[in-house]
Amino acid sequence: MKSGSRTLFSMLCITALAVLFCSHAAFAKSRLKGSVQNYLMWQMPGSNVPFPVYVYSGKVQVDYLYSSSQQAIIGPYNVDKTSGTYSLFYESDDGWHGCSVALLAGNIDISNTNCQGAVINRPVTNSNVYTLALAAKAWPLSAPPRGTPEKTDYGKRKITFVNKTPYSMIQIGEACTQVVNPNNPKCTNTQNLFQIKKGGSAFLMVDDATQEGSNFPAGLISASFYLSAYKNSAGQIISTGGYGPGQKPYATKIELTALPVTTSGGYQAPTGATNCDVSLVDGYNMGVTVYPQTGTYCTYTVPPESSNILGAGSYGPATSLFGFPVTAATSLPQLCQASSQLPAQYTGKDTKWSLSLMNGKNFLGCYSPCTYAGAKEEAGKDLFCCTGSYITPATCDQKPGQEGANTSTYVSKLQNTSKNMYRFAYDDAIGDFACPAETNLVVIFQ
Repeated sequence: MKSGSRTLFSMLCITALAVLFCSHAAFAKSRLKGSVQNYLMWQMPGSNVPFPVYVYSGKVQVDYLYSSSQQAIIGPYNVDKTSGTYSLFYESDDGWHGCSVALLAGNIDISNTNCQGAVINRPVTNSNVYTLALAAKAWPLSAPPRGTPEKTDYGKRKITFVNKTPYSMIQIGEACTQVVNPNNPKCTNTQNLFQIKKGGSAFLMVDDATQEGSNFPAGLISASFYLSAYKNSAGQIISTGGYGPGQKPYATKIELTALPVTTSGGYQAPTGATNCDVSLVDGYNMGVTVYPQTGTYCTYTVPPESSNILGAGSYGPATSLFGFPVTAATSLPQLCQASSQLPAQYTGKDTKWSLSLMNGKNFLGCYSPCTYAGAKEEAGKDLFCCTGSYITPATCDQKPGQEGANTSTYVSKLQNTSKNMYRFAYDDAIGDFACPAETNLVVIFQ
């Protein structure tokens, strides 16, 4: 999966450089077109300011900064209106140090700012994220911040699964890359992680000790969760979408990377943001909605993905990160039946692949063209899986009307029925999100 790599380069977001162009550039325009909400993010200096840094607005602590590469959104930003004052503190051997930044009508209020070098940098091309940067100079000695500054607890991260399906029971499976999760019992390959009754929920704490006796959470890297079975109206357990040995997976897949926590200067700090995406690359078997448990700011890569340019948005229970299907009227069996490997209005001689998987009248799921080609040993597997000679976007992406992973009706039908979900190998830039490291996620199967 790509979550780990996305998180690693998201840490470099504030130093984005050149834009490389590929077929996904249109996604940047569509995501940021119209009336765009801009956001302002801290850009802490990489030297001379020790971490952690505590940020206050008035008498209230509003942020905890652990790294110069942290994606810490201050809030919405209007270039003509945003005002406010922020006090920043850190503690070193000789006591507390602090400085203040004041904003007035969208600009630095110099007369009320004593953080040296404070400047607001404009976004790079296609992004909506401004940065408030400070000079790499030690701050002056100051009185300590009000009360006891709070350090974020990264040992309580969790993912909650909710059964809002028509089924009296659903079963959740997990597929995890164990080689990158040494000694972490939360990384497991199982078809039966949870069984959840209709209307009920279950949660997984993603953190565990890196090694016996350690107090520093190991996180959970490259873990995927999916619906592996459900109980139908006749009381039968219907297995579906498995990722077990010898199986051809097709489930709607929730991918998560909550990076480990290490120590630095005597305090705990995660090695990066919590990354999440939802993949329909293998296929789908259930609708899902995913959102942060409490409102937060998450960033996403503005295509092309390798440029590290990012956008940001506000997400929570009222504004989900991912949704599929996006309308209650969408029937997954009907959607699958109307989909194939062929482009829309195809007039050639190739036969339409039937992607639906049924067990009698029970809908199991829908193969993607890639999974179907692998299961049926079709000659077009490389083209629909973007492997072999089609391994890059430049070679895998096809022109309209030509057969390929990106032009299939499987993909085009999903464009209007899914929100921020990637559908083929080089499509994940539209739905690869990095949220604050402490973010708890809620996954609703529906």
